[in-house]
Amino acid sequence: MAKNAELVELTNKYLIENYGRLPVAMVRGAGAKIWDADGTEYLDFFAGFGAGGVTGHCHPAVVSAIKAQADTLLSHGNLFTSEPQIDLARRITENAFGGKVFFCHSGAEANEAALKLVRLAAGEGRYKIISFNDCFHGRTMGSLSLTPESFQKGFEPMLPGNVMVDYNDLDAVAAAVDDETAGVFVEPIQTEGGVNEPTVEFMQGLRRLCDEKNLLLVCDEVWTSPARTGKWFAHQHYGFEPDVMTVAKAIGGGLPIGVCVASPKYADVLVPGTHGCTMGGNPLCAAAGVATMKLIEDENLLDRAEKLGGQIVQMIQDAKIPALREIRGKGILIGLQFDAERQTKPIMLECMEQGLLVCIAKKNVLRLAPPLTITDAELNAGMKILIDVLKG
Repeated sequence: MAKNAELVELTNKYLIENYGRLPVAMVRGAGAKIWDADGTEYLDFFAGFGAGGVTGHCHPAVVSAIKAQADTLLSHGNLFTSEPQIDLARRITENAFGGKVFFCHSGAEANEAALKLVRLAAGEGRYKIISFNDCFHGRTMGSLSLTPESFQKGFEPMLPGNVMVDYNDLDAVAAAVDDETAGVFVEPIQTEGGVNEPTVEFMQGLRRLCDEKNLLLVCDEVWTSPARTGKWFAHQHYGFEPDVMTVAKAIGGGLPIGVCVASPKYADVLVPGTHGCTMGGNPLCAAAGVATMKLIEDENLLDRAEKLGGQIVQMIQDAKIPALREIRGKGILIGLQFDAERQTKPIMLECMEQGLLVCIAKKNVLRLAPPLTITDAELNAGMKILIDVLKG
């Protein structure tokens, strides 16, 4: 079997170098662990930018569902339907706010669908979208238009009319609304932007403002759902319901799937011909999603997320780590913000050397996202590595 060095060399030869990859090739995963081509074992608190799954690598229930579906039907085209699509849509809507879903492949695509739905629902002449500084909605041209300028450089011009204001500033949102505004896109936790949490007052205020101004409120839950924060969907922490929600990453159990969920009021906006996705919701990915949702329910992983998050926070607080300014997040989506002088890339690299994968959310914010199925022993082992690195 090829080793890291050979696979990295071939990667550099054949793959576009747009990721800044580390010199490691992964070959196997099981639960909270992943192994590289040299046989090195890592505890995975990185989760592949969240897409590695809340159920861990290659969970037997998810793998079994994928194998069974692979033996039966892989694709049918969306002029037809299938039981895995229906089952996954039912589980999502019953645990959210009703309505209907559109399936695609990724979070960015789900946000593209939401953007088109908002424009259609708002009506002619209303096209502007309000989003927030430090947000992240994707890299396709529509979703990129809602994402900060640092990601847009070189790809201008963006879609016209989008306005970005400060997170947690309801007055700024209200001031940005005009007669051409169609909707607001908000993350219930800004995950790529630093694991930033809004206040309950801000999120409920957004809901009231959108109702008053006849705007659609879209929650981007690509990172935060399902179950990672201790609720099926993170907006449920704030006591309101959005008009549209986007979901992706972990819901596929490791396979690519994106979902745009429209509330009952807007469930029939996207009529035939307005939007599509050739392979969206294909039976294989949908079956993996069903298995993931069923596993969360059967193993009571919502409570597990809350418990694990509390353990992580307590261990970090007890360690009294120098230069740590703030602990943010909910459930097993945790951000550690350090003083500006304490950069997180060296922390990430040192943790990797010690057998732990973590991720950078910002230059001075470290993000932790272990699977909900991690054992207490694995969690303790990973946290010991992290704390030793942070105190070393």
